Amino acid sequence: MEAGRRLPPFSDYLDFRLTYAQLKDLFEHEEAYRDWKTALSAVAGVCLVLAESSGRQYVGSASSTDGVWGRWRRYAESGHGGNVLLKELIRKDSSYPEQFRFSVLQTLPKSMARETVIEHESHYTEKLGSRATGLNS
Repeated sequence: MEAGRRLPPFSDYLDFRLTYAQLKDLFEHEEAYRDWKTALSAVAGVCLVLAESSGRQYVGSASSTDGVWGRWRRYAESGHGGNVLLKELIRKDSSYPEQFRFSVLQTLPKSMARETVIEHESHYTEKLGSRATGLNS
């Protein structure tokens, strides 16, 4: 394995759940994870952030030119990725992100319109109940 690399090679979008520490590691050792960066930058998608201790879920989407990689970079940097409810939880308990698990629910083409990506996100928030009982507002 390359220096700084702790995760196995990227295999498939639906085959992993990353802890917050693993997510941060991807960005702290970006050169060692070129395969992950290539794969996650290639797609837009609908993603899940699971707070393991409570079971609460946040469903989000990635539709920028950097795909899922770019969206997850913001989570790695801040713990909350800009989400209002996650910010509030972290304000109350700065260790809250340590319980997060990150995964991809659905990949989408990066060429897809942002509005359509959000429709897919809304489908999952309804399906998983993350507005009623989770971390989506």
